[in-house]
Amino acid sequence: MIPPDSSSHRSRSSSFSLEKVVLGHLLILIVGIAWAFGGQIGWARLALLVWGTIGIGVFFYALVKTNRPETRRNACLHLWPLAAFDLIVGLSCLNPSFQSFLSHGELYFKLSTPPYAWLPSTARPDLSLRELWQFNAIVLSCYNLVLVVRSRRSIRNFLLTVAANAMLLAIFGTFQKFSDATSPWFGLVPTRQNYFFSTFVYHNHWGAFTLLISGACIGLLFYFWKRGGYRDLWHSPVMIGAMATLLLASTIPLSGSRSSSLLLGLLIASALLHACTRLIRQHRVRRESATRPIVALGVTVFLALSAIIYLSQDVIAQRTRLTTEQLSGIQRASTLDSRLTLYRDTWRTGMVKPWFGWGLETYGDVFRIYNSQRAVESWFGPPYYREAHSDWLQSFAESGVIGTALLVLLGLAPLWPGRRHLLQSSLPRYLLSGCALVLIYAWLEFPFANPAVMIAFWCCLYSAAHYAALDRAANADQPGHA
Repeated sequence: MIPPDSSSHRSRSSSFSLEKVVLGHLLILIVGIAWAFGGQIGWARLALLVWGTIGIGVFFYALVKTNRPETRRNACLHLWPLAAFDLIVGLSCLNPSFQSFLSHGELYFKLSTPPYAWLPSTARPDLSLRELWQFNAIVLSCYNLVLVVRSRRSIRNFLLTVAANAMLLAIFGTFQKFSDATSPWFGLVPTRQNYFFSTFVYHNHWGAFTLLISGACIGLLFYFWKRGGYRDLWHSPVMIGAMATLLLASTIPLSGSRSSSLLLGLLIASALLHACTRLIRQHRVRRESATRPIVALGVTVFLALSAIIYLSQDVIAQRTRLTTEQLSGIQRASTLDSRLTLYRDTWRTGMVKPWFGWGLETYGDVFRIYNSQRAVESWFGPPYYREAHSDWLQSFAESGVIGTALLVLLGLAPLWPGRRHLLQSSLPRYLLSGCALVLIYAWLEFPFANPAVMIAFWCCLYSAAHYAALDRAANADQPGHA
């Protein structure tokens, strides 16, 4: 005789197995791409497309198999901007605005009128389709956290594993830095980029990646602190975790990323303020003075920062000299500098097609037409820019106002339903703080050109939204909860 609850048991077992598949798939994605030069090498991008396509398949499988109507409804509410964005890019690929031709065995492109001028168009359908494939693979693989995972503990364990991997990358990068390696992997892999760190080809991408993971680490620290069960704060795993987090964060100034270092300072300062507030509150309840623990915390942080500055002194001195030279150059130049000229030309490029833009991943080809900068030596021609050094401006130039607005809505959609309770828990709060800092950073740099940063961003955003929703549901189920 079959027990009456056997079907529900099989359902729970199936859900648990699918949860393990999702978490394992996503961990392999973020860990593998981070170690594979952040995804900025040909074979790594191909591996991302292949492995990410499996994530797309898991998404549709889970969507069909789920027996929760609210899960399907939430997926539609959260991902309709992605579907609209896919539709626009798909239409643009059927409406090319560049023509290709061969000359002396070389492939060239020239501007032409698209067949349907009133529809979205793209200068390079091949690049747009490939970038759209990659974007969907990343977003849907990360969204599987929301679709399948039903346990806050699973999300915390996932984030702990991601943080541990980042720590290994940081240790690897630190040893590599002090060995005076001339390129990643201790000089084994040559690169034209002088500023690299760990396995990341560009130090600013490492800075953005570390900002996101540092936000997750700080959120986890406050969670375990609140959970308690230790004799006191100084005799708990929280302090070991705090030291590990500071070690991870110290690699940002060590890498030479100036903007990321400033943003990291804001994140750590807010965390310290939060820690002091919690210490005061805890000791006030016990009718004790919080002076000693706050002083001890201040001394610990001061010693840690002193060690970071000491280890990074050569890099800091080098970057300070470069900053001084750049500021002197700005004062002597008739315009602020070439970066502002780049931003101005990028804005002018976008204003030619303000609604739908020139097409996803077409900036490098289209910007040649509107680039007003010229090299000092006339025979070199104008400098070539593959990225706009501002993800927001590049998104406007490539996807227009409508496409950029859809991407913003894609990020806001999972956060909006629980917006009133989203920041009540420390873990979602710091996960979103890291995301917000990277979005600010994207005004001045191009962190989202790095696949590892993009994967980490969507992992953190969806983890924050889903963790807050699970937290809210758990609190609602408690007896006496209104």
